[in-house]
Amino acid sequence: MSMRQFSAVAVLMLTLGTTAAATAAPNPAQPEIIAQNQLPNRVGGKENGLFEKLNLSAEQKQKMQAVRDRYKDQLSQRMQAVRQARQELQTMMSGTTANVSQIRDKHRQIMGLRQQLEEIQFESTLAMREVLTPEQRTQFSQMMQQRREAAKARRQNIQKSQ
Repeated sequence: MSMRQFSAVAVLMLTLGTTAAATAAPNPAQPEIIAQNQLPNRVGGKENGLFEKLNLSAEQKQKMQAVRDRYKDQLSQRMQAVRQARQELQTMMSGTTANVSQIRDKHRQIMGLRQQLEEIQFESTLAMREVLTPEQRTQFSQMMQQRREAAKARRQNIQKSQ
């Protein structure tokens, strides 16, 4: 099991937090910020240490990989659908051909897609949770809270600089 695979699992788990944050404050004028937070290939140094810190056993690592594999395609498809629909909404908002009813329908579509994405993320997180011991769950929860706070601070800094 490679570090890249573990990193991808970490990204999967992180996606739940970043999508929830993006959904909490939608801004059609800034789809690139949300898309950056949801890229499935966003692996790097920060995610690499997540599972090392949890000290997963070989069996846990194998189970985590299986969970990741089970949900990977669904998550990727839903994220892409949300991104595309948000881009379409932005185009509709800035253009002159769409009427208010069409724009509202597109917004409802985005909300439905987000709900579907969050449900898949929730199910994958529940499946991963079952792999962790109670101590690992506590530690993971604390690490995720720290990451959510850091992501929130980054979003606030981006908004201030615009």
